[in-house]
Amino acid sequence: MVKTNAVIDLTNNKKLYVIKDGRLIEHDLPDYGEISVVVLGGKVDRLETTVKTKL
Repeated sequence: MVKTNAVIDLTNNKKLYVIKDGRLIEHDLPDYGEISVVVLGGKVDRLETTVKTKL
């Protein structure tokens, strides 16, 4: 097993991080909306983002 280190900014509230198959995936959060994490077989399969506009 190979170990890899990553540095992430814990002060940035506009990012979501997912680890999948040993890779760090960075996802930008929308200003308004919802993000659903879809899991298949105990692993993250995809992120579904619904963006909303505040009037």
